[in-house]
Amino acid sequence: MTKSKQNLSWLASATSLLAVATCYGSLAAVSLLSLIGISVDIDEAVLAKLITGLMILALSGMLYSWRSHRHPGPLILSLNAAALLLWVFYGSYSRPLELIGFALLVTASLWDFYIKRRVCITSSHHDENV
Repeated sequence: MTKSKQNLSWLASATSLLAVATCYGSLAAVSLLSLIGISVDIDEAVLAKLITGLMILALSGMLYSWRSHRHPGPLILSLNAAALLLWVFYGSYSRPLELIGFALLVTASLWDFYIKRRVCITSSHHDENV
């Protein structure tokens, strides 16, 4: 895999983590601001759309990663996580399901990272032996 393609394949991991950080980071920031007396209203519909956009980028990155390493597990797990999160955001909200969805998305991202790392190590050892 070329260096530019390898860099692009990290999109999935980074964007998945960014989606989680966007959701819970904004909630943490609002909570901290409330502690010091600053009231902030967040439009939850806008936040849901932003997270949905980040999930689409994450799924695109997972698909790209899958095309390079051919291990379907992280892609399947991230698709299930995204489906669950979309249901939570646009169907019937449930805090436990939201947490499970984000946990699955992070797990898929970490799993994909592990596979990419293992593939890179294996290919570098193969290159050294050739």
